[in-house]
This record gives sequence, structure tokens and C-alpha cells, in this order.
Amino acid sequence: MSEPRLDRRALFSLRGLGAALGGPRATRAPRPATPLVSLLAGAPPPAATTARALPVLRPPGAVDEAEFLRRCTRCDDCATACPHGAVVKAPLRLRQAAGTPVIDPLAAPCRLCPDAPCVTACPTGALSPDAPRVMGRAVIAAHDCLAYLGTGCAVCVEQCPVPGALRLVGGRPLVDAATCTGCGVCQHVCPSPRNAVLVLPALRRGGAA
Repeated sequence: MSEPRLDRRALFSLRGLGAALGGPRATRAPRPATPLVSLLAGAPPPAATTARALPVLRPPGAVDEAEFLRRCTRCDDCATACPHGAVVKAPLRLRQAAGTPVIDPLAAPCRLCPDAPCVTACPTGALSPDAPRVMGRAVIAAHDCLAYLGTGCAVCVEQCPVPGALRLVGGRPLVDAATCTGCGVCQHVCPSPRNAVLVLPALRRGGAA
């Protein structure tokens, strides 16, 4: 099923979530000079808390969030194994998730390696070969998208690594929510002055058994 357009109220809500996750700000330029990984260099795991964890964009193969937090030891093996530097540490402001592996598409999106080295490197099963490799899904903010504003642009469609996840309809990019993996490549390459792509983390994941 194709992605519906967002109204302004929904968009503002999603932008707030994106800001909390280290995602796109009000403007695209300049990009953050310091990757998220530097924010937590050497930081110890946070103290146990009953606070509810925020949804975050996990690497491919992540099991259900509650089980992920139980299994993840913050060993950084998945980040070390990632050949593209896409796996970084969640910042301290994300409470229970702090120090655990996440994807920050603006800095470096997941490139969907066929052999999934991050999954293979995980020693605890927090990233499981049996879990779906769907991290989330992309949403196009029409009022920021150059194509919707009348300027010919198809960069996100051209760069999307998943066949059928993004296509042009009437010269405008449309996300197929059933196919999109949430890798974040489209958000990373969007040339709009106000980044027109949001990547919504998957709220439910499988493979926790």
C-alpha cells in the first residue's frame, strides 16, 4: 500500500520524534559536524530505569525492543563490523536506549549489506538472522519535497537500494510502505533545503524467540 500524504499536524509530531532521535532538524544544511557515535565515546551503560524507551532506528535484524534491550551488552561489535559506519551509539538523552546501536541516516544510512555483518557479529542475538531486516519506513513530507513543489527531482528514487520501495508517480516520489525497509538512504541523499524525508522506526519487530 502506498504512503499517504501527511497533514501539517502529523508532520510536526514526526519532526519532533526525529529531533529526539538525532534525525533531521528544521533545515538540512549544515549537517551535524559530529556523528552520534562521538557523543557517547567511552560512556558506560546507563543505570537501570523504569522509564519507557523511545522508538529508535535499530540496525537490521533487531529483535523486539524490550528483548533487544535485555540482550544488548553495548559491546559495539555490530558497529565495528559495519563497513559503512552506519551503526552508531544512541545518545544519552534516549535513556534506556543510550549506548545501544542505532542508525542515524543523516550521518550514514544502512546500506543493506547482503551478508549483514552487523548481525553476524552480534554475540547475544540482539541482532538475529531470524528477525526481519526491516528497520522502519520512510515518509515523504510533500510540502518540503522539491518534486511536489514543481522542481524536477528524483534523487531519492534513483538512489533507493530496494526495488519498488520508492517510485515516481506523476513525477513525484511515492513510498511503498509494504516494501520499504527504513534504511534511510533516501533521507541521506535528499537535496531539498528542508529535508523532505522522515524515517519512522519500526515499533514492532520479530525474531525475539
